[in-house]
Amino acid sequence: MAPSSVLIVRLSAIGDVIHALPVLTALRQALPKARLGWVVEELSAPLLENHPYLDRLYVIPKKRWKKNFARLYFPEIRPFFREIRREGWEAALDIHGLTKSGLVARACGARIRVGYGDEDGREINKWFTNLKVTPSPAAKHVVERNLCLLEGLGIDPVMDAVGTMGLRAEEKDAMRALLRDAGRDGSAPLLALNPGAGWASKRWAPEKFAATGAALAESDGLVPLVLWGPGEEAARDVIAAALAERGVPHVVAPPTRIRELAVLISLCSLFIGGDTGPTHLAGMLGVPTVSIFGASDGERNRPWPRESGPMIQRTELPCVPCWKTVCPLEGVDRMACLRFLEVETVVAAARETWRARRSG
Repeated sequence: MAPSSVLIVRLSAIGDVIHALPVLTALRQALPKARLGWVVEELSAPLLENHPYLDRLYVIPKKRWKKNFARLYFPEIRPFFREIRREGWEAALDIHGLTKSGLVARACGARIRVGYGDEDGREINKWFTNLKVTPSPAAKHVVERNLCLLEGLGIDPVMDAVGTMGLRAEEKDAMRALLRDAGRDGSAPLLALNPGAGWASKRWAPEKFAATGAALAESDGLVPLVLWGPGEEAARDVIAAALAERGVPHVVAPPTRIRELAVLISLCSLFIGGDTGPTHLAGMLGVPTVSIFGASDGERNRPWPRESGPMIQRTELPCVPCWKTVCPLEGVDRMACLRFLEVETVVAAARETWRARRSG
């Protein structure tokens, strides 16, 4: 019998939480009357705030707890988990697959704790789950693997489930006003350029982003919108300066938090970025998306759903994917996966995606 309440444990990061959202959709479709909750760390929590499918959201202040664990254990941390246990969650679904998420699932008091039975149950995670699922070999994408965990709850996974955030109309209106203030008049479609990523081995050169944006602006009338986050100011400035030098009208995004960024992306007509949270947001939000992959596995991690747009990766190279945060090679081979990915390749894929979506 399917459980009457399910608590999802997927703590971070932004892209991974986005890839877990289809599980929430599938759960709500399969269990329309069940109580659904989620435990998440504070950085990714805005993705889930006021979500239409969630009955309860628990937010862990990771930085605060990590820095002051001993001092905060009795006054704050222990009461936090006691509150979760009092709410009587029948099942916990550990999508994260690490020691810390296993500990959270166990501390929440759920009688059924579903987790990965294969390599995605990492570290000592398997010690804390009591119902382990090994995804089908046919589940190649991380979303498909996440959905396979539903089998542990007696639910047939719907492998084409998609995520949602439930953005509100007033949020979009506020962002349109911000864009007007930044010089965007709304008369031409926006092309989002997102050069940032957490790993150096996932970042295509900002100069190439600028050349791509300029080419699409000239041929298709798209207005480049330069996205950036903390620590990405240098790449932002390189792109903006290169576009200005070419005389290409463009907009530099205002500073945004993650939910504001999602709203901003939802207003775009086309998105180009690497394997990073904003790119996965674009795919989930239904924005046509061209994703550029280097060190990570594009077939496993590309934006979901796959129909979002083309994934570009130099899979003919023997080192791809290497899963290294920094390229270990030297000389001509260093960062070859991204360094030798030409602007023309990305422009052609983006132009075909944009024109197909516009004509369709």
